[in-house]
Amino acid sequence: MTSPLALYGNIPEILRVEEALLQMPQVDLPLQHFFLPGVCVRVMYLPAGTLLTGKIHKHTHIAILAKGTMRLADGDNAGIVGAGYVAYGKPGIKRLGYAETDCVFINVLSTDIQDIEELENELTCNNFDEFENYLLEGPRHEKSLK
Repeated sequence: MTSPLALYGNIPEILRVEEALLQMPQVDLPLQHFFLPGVCVRVMYLPAGTLLTGKIHKHTHIAILAKGTMRLADGDNAGIVGAGYVAYGKPGIKRLGYAETDCVFINVLSTDIQDIEELENELTCNNFDEFENYLLEGPRHEKSLK
């Protein structure tokens, strides 16, 4: 049974694209992480022509397109964004992006974890069934930027 959360907004289309992308050769995208007390800044470098989907975020965070132009869909909205785009990412968000030019995409995350694998497990889910189970179990602590 598929989580009802996977049927929200334009998420079904994002999941269909992701399914097709997973059948193609995968590209390693350069990442950098910067840490401050309680904050992780994750920087992703995307060459022009890159099509990608992100993981499902468990907590509110800030998303920034620092460089470039990108087609972006997030489950609620879709459009073309340019450098200077800043938005809240809400729990349950999953993005689909296409880098029209070379891009730098940044997530600002609330956490004290600095181990990258542990960080990803704490802050993201791989699918909506996992996210729904996370919600049903009750978050250990809500991380939100207000």
